[in-house]
Amino acid sequence: MAEPLSDDAYLPPLEPCLKGETVVLSWKLVASALTDPSGHRQSSRAVIDYLTDPLVQSFFTKPGSAFDPPGDKSPHHAAFVKKTAAIHVTPTSNDKYDINVIKEDALWLSKNARINEIAALRVVVIEFQSRPQNQLLGPISNQDVANLREAAGAANAQTTNILPGLKIGSTLDAAEIQANFEKADSRKRRIFQTYLDECRYYAATNDYLFTLILQESLPTSPVTDASREIRKSYLEAYGMSPKQPQKSPNDTPTKTFHALVTQYLNLIPDSISRSQAPIDTTIEDKDLQTEELNVLWIQTWLTEALHRMVVVFQLLDLSSDVFVSAQVAQQWFSLVSAFGFLDQLQGFPDSIAELMAPLQCLVCVISLSVLNLPRMMAFFEGEVDLNTDDEYLATSSVLEHIHDVLEHAIDIGSSYAVPVLFAWVPVVHAMFTSYQERVERRDAIQNEKAVENYDSSTQMVPSLGRRNSAGSITTIDKRRYDDFLINKNLDRDFRRVQLLAVVVTDKARVYDVIATMSACLGTSDGAIFPASIGSRMRVAFLDLLKVTYPFVGYKSEPVYALLAVLSAGQSYWDLSRPNNTRVDQDVLSLALQDDIIVESYFHQALNRFPYEFVPFLTLCRTLYCSPNLTQESNHELILRLLQKTPTLTFTLPDHFNEYQLAYEEDNSNSFQFLEDLPLLQPVHGRKRVTSEEESFIIPAGTYGRFIVDEGRIVRVEYEHSALALLGKRLDANLISSKYDLELGELSTEETAEAISLLATLIRMECIRADASGEKPAELSETALAIVGEASRALPRTKDIISVVCDTLDNLLDGESESQRLAALVACLQFLHAVLPICPGRVWSYMSRCTILSNQGQGGRLARLVGSLDLSDVRFEVLMSAVRLFSSLVDSAMSSSVRRKTSIKTNGRQKQNYDIWLGVSDKIVTQISLSIVRAAMDVLESSSTWRFASDLDRMVLVRDVVPIMDNVIFYTFSMDDVKSKKFLMSALEPAAKYVIDSFLAPSAGSLRIQPLLVTLVAATQPFGCTVYANKTEAFRAQTEAVLKLARTLVRIANFFDQPSTTVEHQLFKATPFVARVCACNDAFRGPALELLEALVISAGKSTGEPPSLLGYLGPQTSRSFLQLLSTLDRPFNQAQEVNTIWRFFSTIVRNRQQWMANCLLTGKTPRDAKNGNSKPTEPSSNSVLASALDRLASISKIEVSETLAILDFITSAQNFWPWTIFTLQKNTNFLTELRRFVRELKPSTVTSKSNELQACNEARIAAYIAEIFAMQLFHLRQIGKAHTFANELTRDLDYYLRDGVAVSGYNRGLHVNFARNFSNQYPGWTLDNFKRTLLEPRSLGVDFYYALGFADKILGFDPGWIGPRNNGFRSEMEKANANLSLVDAQISLYHAWEFLLLELSTCLPSSETLKKHSLQVAQQCLEANEETQSHDQVFERLAESRVNLALVLVQRVVDSGPSPGDVTQLLTALWSTVSTVQEPYAPENISLYRTLLKLLYVTLRAQVRALTNASPDTHGAGLTAATISQTVLSILDFVVAKGFRTLVSLVHDSQPSILPSDIALLNAILQACLCIPGMDQNQTQLLNILATHDAVQAAVSLYSWADKLADQGDPVYGELSLLFLLELSTMPSVAEQLACDGLLNHITSANLATYLRRSNVKPFAESIGLQRCYSIWAKGILPLLLNILTALGTTIAPEVAYVLNQFPNLMRASVERFEPPNDSRRRDRNDHNYITLLSVSEIHSLALITRVLDTLRANNTRDIPAVEWDAAALTEAVEFWIDSRKLLRERLVTLGPREAEWRTMPPSDPTMWKPYENKLEEKVCTQLELVHLVLETGVQE
Repeated sequence: MAEPLSDDAYLPPLEPCLKGETVVLSWKLVASALTDPSGHRQSSRAVIDYLTDPLVQSFFTKPGSAFDPPGDKSPHHAAFVKKTAAIHVTPTSNDKYDINVIKEDALWLSKNARINEIAALRVVVIEFQSRPQNQLLGPISNQDVANLREAAGAANAQTTNILPGLKIGSTLDAAEIQANFEKADSRKRRIFQTYLDECRYYAATNDYLFTLILQESLPTSPVTDASREIRKSYLEAYGMSPKQPQKSPNDTPTKTFHALVTQYLNLIPDSISRSQAPIDTTIEDKDLQTEELNVLWIQTWLTEALHRMVVVFQLLDLSSDVFVSAQVAQQWFSLVSAFGFLDQLQGFPDSIAELMAPLQCLVCVISLSVLNLPRMMAFFEGEVDLNTDDEYLATSSVLEHIHDVLEHAIDIGSSYAVPVLFAWVPVVHAMFTSYQERVERRDAIQNEKAVENYDSSTQMVPSLGRRNSAGSITTIDKRRYDDFLINKNLDRDFRRVQLLAVVVTDKARVYDVIATMSACLGTSDGAIFPASIGSRMRVAFLDLLKVTYPFVGYKSEPVYALLAVLSAGQSYWDLSRPNNTRVDQDVLSLALQDDIIVESYFHQALNRFPYEFVPFLTLCRTLYCSPNLTQESNHELILRLLQKTPTLTFTLPDHFNEYQLAYEEDNSNSFQFLEDLPLLQPVHGRKRVTSEEESFIIPAGTYGRFIVDEGRIVRVEYEHSALALLGKRLDANLISSKYDLELGELSTEETAEAISLLATLIRMECIRADASGEKPAELSETALAIVGEASRALPRTKDIISVVCDTLDNLLDGESESQRLAALVACLQFLHAVLPICPGRVWSYMSRCTILSNQGQGGRLARLVGSLDLSDVRFEVLMSAVRLFSSLVDSAMSSSVRRKTSIKTNGRQKQNYDIWLGVSDKIVTQISLSIVRAAMDVLESSSTWRFASDLDRMVLVRDVVPIMDNVIFYTFSMDDVKSKKFLMSALEPAAKYVIDSFLAPSAGSLRIQPLLVTLVAATQPFGCTVYANKTEAFRAQTEAVLKLARTLVRIANFFDQPSTTVEHQLFKATPFVARVCACNDAFRGPALELLEALVISAGKSTGEPPSLLGYLGPQTSRSFLQLLSTLDRPFNQAQEVNTIWRFFSTIVRNRQQWMANCLLTGKTPRDAKNGNSKPTEPSSNSVLASALDRLASISKIEVSETLAILDFITSAQNFWPWTIFTLQKNTNFLTELRRFVRELKPSTVTSKSNELQACNEARIAAYIAEIFAMQLFHLRQIGKAHTFANELTRDLDYYLRDGVAVSGYNRGLHVNFARNFSNQYPGWTLDNFKRTLLEPRSLGVDFYYALGFADKILGFDPGWIGPRNNGFRSEMEKANANLSLVDAQISLYHAWEFLLLELSTCLPSSETLKKHSLQVAQQCLEANEETQSHDQVFERLAESRVNLALVLVQRVVDSGPSPGDVTQLLTALWSTVSTVQEPYAPENISLYRTLLKLLYVTLRAQVRALTNASPDTHGAGLTAATISQTVLSILDFVVAKGFRTLVSLVHDSQPSILPSDIALLNAILQACLCIPGMDQNQTQLLNILATHDAVQAAVSLYSWADKLADQGDPVYGELSLLFLLELSTMPSVAEQLACDGLLNHITSANLATYLRRSNVKPFAESIGLQRCYSIWAKGILPLLLNILTALGTTIAPEVAYVLNQFPNLMRASVERFEPPNDSRRRDRNDHNYITLLSVSEIHSLALITRVLDTLRANNTRDIPAVEWDAAALTEAVEFWIDSRKLLRERLVTLGPREAEWRTMPPSDPTMWKPYENKLEEKVCTQLELVHLVLETGVQE
């Protein structure tokens, strides 16, 4: 026994399915994949694996076996037991599922539906997984109705009349609906409904797969690699060759096809019988016997029969080389008799009634295929013979059965049987004729024999083997159908069949039936079947018309039936629909190649043209629409025929008798003209036809023939251009009184047909030009030639375009009767057709056309369609206008550059004229504004119009809404609106009109109502497995509305315009937006984008934003999130998945706390409240958990999905910190992220081969770094960061290589591209194509510049694409890819910065990290050295790099880095600093300040490193020697030159210069001078100072300090002295300062006057006096001490003199320290506090006076005494030293540094009397030093 096939693909293991980890591929999902227009879903690996699975394939090789009946001994029962066993699925119930309930439901379904257990179990699991979707598509709650009423502005309306044309009823609360949903009987009804759905979609999938097998492509999808793989697999499964299984009859596997036909015909009766039996007669469970399920029951089995019949038709159609067997014919026509109920379906609900037409068509065409008319006729004509005895034609009983069935069908009035009976007539006639011929031949033979016998006088003696009978002679020639004729009495009397023919043609109107059926077998919106199948069905009707032509002849009825068969209801607007019908299957191509059709119909119509005007033109128009370009180029033949028409048929004028009969002997009614006959002659008195006009004169000598014996209808052998004649006649029609029209005036119908022909010819040529891939600059020459040909006979001032425009004006001015409206439609179509080739003409005409409101005049469109009831022709007018308007908007966008740019052509290109000549922006603006006004009016009125069908409403909304959406999108999605040369300036007024119409505070609810109607309608069940175009229209209108709503919300955000009205209305409608996602997967993307825009808009509000969860309600929100959390499984399309993740990220980021909580924890607030766990404890099925699990296999998933998930996780971390702990629990996730980063290759290597890959890797690494940094931050808060940080340091290679240097920027590419672009398109720059923030953008080739728009706008230029795809387009792609890489690298830098700072905080003592930090700091500097763009982004980046380097170096400084490392950094830093040109220019100063801060920190680090390095340290001496030159360079360029520059700028009052700039230079100077060994370079320092005149600058600044004071603060006085003070630490410099008379400058400067005042003190009333004290204590005193130390006795007199110049300061310095209880204190407020600065002051004075006293002892005459009470100060100091507690109380901080010291611990807290803080330590230490100095002086 063969092993049973594995069913893991068909029904995966249960536990993952029930947990939501695996999604079962239902037949519904498979069918949706096979009908996906994009072809993406069928390319999913899950779909391919499923359809190529052997078990699944067996369901199609054995049709109907998927739902086999149950049986205890069947393998299905054993498989069911195995799958539900405890070993495979948890037996106990849990919060997700109860396996016992699942098993019970499966067995219940198996019993009631009579299907096997595995199929039932699969259905139950599918229902289980579909519950969120079913809940969303369930009843509408009272709350939702109330919200909808408020959104629609219908607060007082009844519930059922909230929205026009839509009945909404609800009486239940949301909680009641939820309770009902959870009931067992409700669940069982859903399961049974799911079973019926699965049956329908299983049959549909069967149909689609056979279409793929037999037609080589799926019904509505393009051919893909996936479809080829699936097709090949099924051909092998059916035992057919994958190579051309149906190319020629000999290769066609006819036997296989007929065997399959038999299989399917065996199944159809069961489907029909089920559909005829009500559900209650079949199903026992009473809960299932509802009206709703009964309707679905009937619909299901009729649909199943329908799809099986489609398969049968395709099989029969491709096996027509052999007649079907008698069994098949008998079986089929027995079925036909069972279809008598079809006409009764009209009264059923729409879901059933709409199946009537498809079933009737199928019954008809299958019957025709069974009869096989082409082979039948070939058989009777002797061209073919019967291959086997089994063919139905050989069985009389079958023929009788067919005859009876057809007669009965006609008797009961079955319209679908009329064409079949009509086909049966020529068959029976052929039989009868054959029979009669043989009878006559028999009679002749018998007569001949009788004569012979009579002459020979012999008697015929019959042989023993023969029976003597009258017909015995003919038994040799007897045919098997003779018995049928004899039994039906048709052998003698054919009148019964003739009577049937009369009934069929006259009473049953067979041609009307054929036309009606054909009308829905094409590509129109109402088409039933896919185009390829519909085409083959029409071929069956075509064969019928061919066969019956000899019986009927050329009449109006068959002609119009033929036109209906060929056109199939296809209108002008359907021409551009995609059509994947092959050439050999296309009815139009076959008709053009069919000699009988061409001869019988086409040539006949030609011979009657233009007397019979419409048929020939309609045939030409229809046949020209063939989408396939054949080798014979039939299109050219038709066009050539129209350009050189050989004959002319018309009524000879009564006044014209100048002809003579010719060829009378032939009796052919021929004649010859004796004189010229002008066809269009100007009336008497008017000017003659100008020489430019063609005269259309039939010359004398022309031959013709009278067509009829009576009358003057003639056909003349006159070759002419029918197109030119049409143009001339259309022109003459405008003023019929201008010409004598021998051919008569064109009727309105003829005018419409003529213009429609021209429109179709031009449009088809434009479509073919686009499809053939011609260069964009080369317009369709054929289309232009058609326009030229039609204009050839017109006056020089006219052409066919102006004639049609004048015709349209006349039609608009007249009455709106149906024929005039049809002509008006044709004119609009013509304008649409010529728009691509002559846009300037169309725009110029539209500026004066009255159909639009122009210059204050109201448009005629409203009058034309103004009635409430939209008839078909009025609707056609409306749609034609709307589609023309839409094309004009697209044209305005695509021509925005072309209108203002003359294309550059080379010598080989022809450019005759500018097609946009005369079209100004003003015209475009005026027309586009009128268009959107008209579109808005149409949208508003659509709520009140009564349409002929729902399809019409859908089509209108589908076409009118995108006009408004596109106007906004085109205008604001690129370029800067405020720029002078705004690319879309012509569309701006129209776009603002739309925005104001919806967003203005005064905008009511009337305009939003049609959008709400569409949204609500989209939540109702719609669509079936046929009528694909109707379903597509439904999908397109819903998507259009969702996109417009999204655009309105986005544009409000874009302009920061209040959108509260629309936002409020749309928030109210969000339950329906969420439901739309469940209705159709195609709606999910636009619906989520709308919700995303709403959430972002609400998040920007200042108050509490509207809660999305609140508007959705708990039940809807739970179901909605459960639906989204499947993340497009099982298809896993990256784009869909990314949209969902982006929506989740938006929720998390925009203050939607409740919805965010649901995503992150998997619980609604109600669940969290009722549960036992913590509210923030995530469940295993939360979206966050799914994200972490998905990233655990990061290297296996799509890159775009990885980016989207990481964005979600980082958003969750940043906005909801508690999620960090969830992430920490998932160690696999973090380990995988570390592994991913560890294995990344260098970006520089990757970008050379694949720039986008490098870009994606950089962005992913940035997200990962951000995640790690946030982890470290939160772990650090709880003291657990050390371990994780240590592990991370081993995975930083990628960041260390590529984290800092944004090396991807290709400056040459961007500069050259921008220059070349501007040269190619003068007046425009690349900035015009810069994308705005209207819509989110992703990294890639469309990242920065709008490539899609550029394709449309610049496509006119051959240089855009380039000869070898090397034009500007490829450059723009490269630029976008490069900027994507730059953006990703900038993100990587910021994330790496964040991570590195966190690591350095967590691991302050890590030697590895210290080296990394210095390495990164050096990389920052080196990266800034490289030439980059001067774009603001790079300037900010450079500043950010320097800041990062500063922070890193600051953190490393205190930890004692090695001298070599610091020297390396200092060298790199100096290299960067030295390259800065004009450092103090306003645009550079911010960055330069940071560089100087970094330089200072690095210098201090260098000092410390060199100071701490032992002499024997390797390289220490070398390091000290090498940096001295660098330091001198710094002193030269940064300090001296910089100081001089700053002083100049301060004198010039440069606002960007701050005092801190000079302070920074002072600090750098100090650090430089502290470098060991700098005392050896004093000479160089003096030279540097002299070169830049730095000392003089400082003195000058000091002198002018009072004038340069900032709000009275002479800060520059202090800074200049501090500069000199730092210099004075070098003895040589101090000596030079003294020699330059510095002390004299100090005392003579204006500041000295302020210093001498008595109120100069630390706490003076004014900041100026406080600064003076600071100058004295910080500057003058230390400077005097340094100079005194350097020069000694030489300078001592001057120093003493300077001190005595400031007696008040000298006295106050002592008084400041008097004890608190001293009675001498006069000003207690001032002496209450002690500061470090005042202690420093007395310290300096004590030293100076001590030195002066010593020197004075030897030179009393020259050195004067200094007036300073040292003794009193000594006592005071002793007091404060002893009174530590009081000192602590009175000690006050000056500045932030002293405040910081006050919080710092002392250096030695273990001493005997410890200090409390570092400030106290410093003060006390200095006081003790003062005491020591003074005490020594006093004792001496």
